This record gives sequence, C-alpha cells and structure tokens, in this order.
Amino acid sequence: MRNWKFSVNAAFLGKRHDRFTQYQPDRSLEDKIRLAAQIDGVEGVELKYPKDFNDIKLTKFLLDENGLVCSAVNVDIKDAVHFRFGALSNTDPDTRRKAVSLLHEGLDTAVEMGVDLVSTCPLADGYDYPFQIDYSDAWEYFIESVKAAASHRQDVRLALEFQPHEPHARIMLSNVGILLHVLDEVALDNVGANLDIGHSFAALETPAESVALLAHGGRLFYMHTNDNTGDGGDWDMISGSVHFWHWLELLLTLDRVGYEGWLGADINPKHIRPEQAFSANNRMIRNMIGLLTQIGPAKLSAMVKENGNSGEIYEYLSKQLVS
Repeated sequence: MRNWKFSVNAAFLGKRHDRFTQYQPDRSLEDKIRLAAQIDGVEGVELKYPKDFNDIKLTKFLLDENGLVCSAVNVDIKDAVHFRFGALSNTDPDTRRKAVSLLHEGLDTAVEMGVDLVSTCPLADGYDYPFQIDYSDAWEYFIESVKAAASHRQDVRLALEFQPHEPHARIMLSNVGILLHVLDEVALDNVGANLDIGHSFAALETPAESVALLAHGGRLFYMHTNDNTGDGGDWDMISGSVHFWHWLELLLTLDRVGYEGWLGADINPKHIRPEQAFSANNRMIRNMIGLLTQIGPAKLSAMVKENGNSGEIYEYLSKQLVS
C-alpha cells in the first residue's frame, strides 16, 4: 500500500456554525495553523483564498514555524454578496469575470506559496426551483468560465469539487458524471478533480468507482477525506465511521490506480476539538491502510476479479478482522 501524505482544510479549524448554533470559536490564522500542527500525521494545510492570504509573508512564516506546507489553495467563489445568483454560471458577465479573476488570483497565489494546486467547489452555481435558470446558458457560461480561469497559467492545476446539495437544493456540478462531462468540454490538461468522499456518498455514488473513472484520464488531482450517512447531507464525519467497507475498497482502489496526491481531511468538528477530530480521522485511515496491508492487497484485488465470489470475499475479510 502507498504511503500518502495527510493535510487538513484550515477552514474547519476556525469558526463552525450552522443555522441552529455555533460549535467552534473564530480563530486567527496563527491559531489555526498551530492547531494543524497538533494533528496526528498532518504535513500540509489547505488554505482559503482570499481570507488566509491577506499577508502572504506571514502565512509562509506561520507554516514554516510549525513545520507545515501549503497542500492546496482553496478559492472561495460562493459568497452571497457577489455570487447570490451564481458565480461561474451567472448571467451577468461582470460577475463571471469577478469569479474568474478570483481563480486567477488563487493560481498566482499558489505559485507564490510553492504549490501547483488550486481547489474550488462552485457552490454558488445551482438552483432551487424549476424555471429559476436557463440550463443551456448556465452550462455554457460555466464551461467558458472554467476555461478562462485555468488558461491563466498552465503550471498550476485547477481541481473542481462536486457536491449535490447545499447551499442550493441542486448544485450544477453535482456528481462525478457531470464533472467528467465538464472536464471533457473544457479539455485542458491542468483541469481535474478534487474528490470529496462525503460528497460522493451524498450523490449516491460508490467512491471507489468514482476514483477509477477520474483516474482513468489522469484527472484525480486531490482528495477530501471524510464520511457521510448517505442521506444527501454533507455531514463531514470521520472517515470509515459509517462506510467502513466502502472506505477499504476506496483505499485499495487508490493504491491500484496509483494515486500519489494528498489525502486532505474535511471534517466538521462540531462536538470534538478540531485537533482531536482530525487526528482520529487520520489514524482511522492509517489503521484501514494497515488492515489492507495485513489482508494482502494483491490477494484481495485478485479475488475481486473473479465472478460470483462476494460471499468468499467477505468471509475472508471478516476472518482478518477478528484474527
């Protein structure tokens, strides 16, 4: 099994709240990075643009001081002030230009930070009601905007993240199939996917299959690790806490397709301190990797290739768990 590097999304180390209550206090960038350094196994931090880059020299210093690197620049294009009616798909060309400009700035910031990856989840691009948007126009604008953003520079990869719901009832970039369509239409080598495992479960997918589809064209750039109840909500739970068998299959598939990128954690620490929640997430993943190593990934992969032996596979797996 491969030895992946772990990173953490800094947004989850600060203020956390929903429409009912606040779960974590607001924290400065300095406090968030110091918290990240306390997380078991973490080597990198995914930072939000523009919020975490008001002073790039300070950001670099804080990372260096705590023995961390920037794993990705996550560009925020969902705020309601500018993008209430969409960002990349907005009917207003000035609004689309602003979204593209933010991505350009994020790409440039990534180079300053010494990282070749920008991630964005276009949650402003969606709808709630029938007749709310013109789907043909919206998709044309969306794809044009992604092309315009990624064409800014070829030395940085742009990873698009899909999610089926929230804040809209329907997000345009909602599942792996639509994402593959967008990647095909954009047709740029530096545009690919950030696969959030919880979003894949929320979209009723099998994440290992989504990995195989994205890896086939070399489009799997980054990962957000978490788990989900699979009811359509985005709960950002500890990896493997709900879908244990799916997570084992996911890790086996990541190893098989040769994924070499980061495992970036995206956990919502509502009732647990962030460093505890993220440490538990990373240890859970490492334990699952250890279990697969013990089971024998080559033997398990060979068994998967045989027809009609699911019963035999689960008997073999369960014996390894209790041995």
